[in-house]
Amino acid sequence: MKSEHLLKQAEAEKKIERIRMGDRIFEPADEAAAAIDLGPLAQLKGKWTSSGKLGWNVISVPGPANPDGFVLEVIPYSEELTFTPVVQAGNRGPFESNGTEDNQSITGLLYQQIIKSECDTPFCAQRGFSAGQEIHAERGLLLFIQNFNSGFDIARLSVIPHGNSLLAMGQSFNTPPANNNFFGTALTAPTTLAGIPIPGYGADQFGHSQFPEFNQNDPNTFLQSTLGEQTIKAMTTLVFSTANEDGGILNIPFITDNVKATQMHGIFWIETIQGLGGNPDFLQLQYTQTINLVFPPTGKTTPVIWPHVTINTLKKIE
Repeated sequence: MKSEHLLKQAEAEKKIERIRMGDRIFEPADEAAAAIDLGPLAQLKGKWTSSGKLGWNVISVPGPANPDGFVLEVIPYSEELTFTPVVQAGNRGPFESNGTEDNQSITGLLYQQIIKSECDTPFCAQRGFSAGQEIHAERGLLLFIQNFNSGFDIARLSVIPHGNSLLAMGQSFNTPPANNNFFGTALTAPTTLAGIPIPGYGADQFGHSQFPEFNQNDPNTFLQSTLGEQTIKAMTTLVFSTANEDGGILNIPFITDNVKATQMHGIFWIETIQGLGGNPDFLQLQYTQTINLVFPPTGKTTPVIWPHVTINTLKKIE
């Protein structure tokens, strides 16, 4: 009996020692030897670039004291998104009655996102987004939580140079779609703080298309047209939201006082696309992301929710 207790204690101590090793960033050779399980994130590992179809950024920002009090910016962009290197970590939990410790194992990927404007219009030049200019840089982590709680098996941690950081918990799914019409909507029109649409508000800007090929009122329709008639053989869906348990966005004081980012919702669709004409299958990543920005229109006092939507279609560089 005593030897059995000592054996359990030794096993528990080994687990504690492994946890004490802390976070680890793997070099490629070490990663192969360790056989890291990335779960639903495995196909993301590597570099992705815009597939020839542009990404699109739709954002409303404070504007002059005109009848609208805001400026709608629509910016086509190119992107490089890199998911590497692999990381591993562990979280210690309480000891159970049988002497074992309830620990948590986490693996994941560091990521970097670089976005450059592809807009050559006078409006973009005037607003400071000329073609070729870098307009967004972001780094963070995508995590696979193997012995998860609260129903979330993935998490996204992001930091942005504007002065924001976020934690978004999420879920992964591996069910192929029944058809190619699965994107839903991503509406860009403002709402009240209660989420109620404001009829007719900003109609001059939202009703005037800055780019005829792009529906600035629902950017997800561009994802639909990009996918077109492609055949999806398999698909992993990653759904993140800062509104999920323990998630949220932190902002520096200037952002909080002026244009506060309050929530982020995002979906990644990792698609295995059937090759045509004897060409091999290939991986494609489509995403949509909405960040709620809250500020009153210039000259007003009542805050409004302004959805900031970005969408893109990327191909993996083998």
